[in-house]
Amino acid sequence: MQNTNQLIIFARAPVYGRVKQRLANQIGKSAALEFYRDTLTAVIARLKHGPWNLSVSVATPGDQEHAVFNDIETTVQPCGDLGVRMRSVLDGYNGCNRIIIGSDIPGIEQQHVQRAFALLTNNDLVFGPATDGGFWLVGCSAEHRICERTNQVFMNDVRWSGRHALADTLKTLPPQMRVATACTLSDVDDEQAYQHFLKQRSGMAGQ
Repeated sequence: MQNTNQLIIFARAPVYGRVKQRLANQIGKSAALEFYRDTLTAVIARLKHGPWNLSVSVATPGDQEHAVFNDIETTVQPCGDLGVRMRSVLDGYNGCNRIIIGSDIPGIEQQHVQRAFALLTNNDLVFGPATDGGFWLVGCSAEHRICERTNQVFMNDVRWSGRHALADTLKTLPPQMRVATACTLSDVDDEQAYQHFLKQRSGMAGQ
């Protein structure tokens, strides 16, 4: 794995009633499932053949069996909050540049990920901000080991799923760390973001 780039998608199997809970409460479980399944499938298709190794880190062992993950390396996230899980998965790929992305970002393209990996050439960490104040991407360089450098405070006490997530995460980093910022993209967590996504998709279809 030395001198390679590892891209990890955090995902759940697209199963009715188990994905996008906040969005499902607003637009219905069927519509939320359709959005998530279509987005996850599209993201995998776009990124599967990029200049990196691709794997998917799933929430439960049962998720690994879903057909959407056929022919893709899958691992199971450890127990804990989102910060614990991301920190553990990043440290599981020591010796290479590694990046985690979300699976609910419709606008992800190969160029966004390539740019983020390029930023790791001269930086310890890279973040891809989301328009709602969170982040859709986090990555670290081959030379960087999260737990050793941050004494396991990285991503602790973060207010996840909200406008404070990125700012809170940055506060957990020591000042000497070199941090870069990748492109800002939109995730879809609530009805307002979903309606914006539908409008954008409709506009693109009409072009």
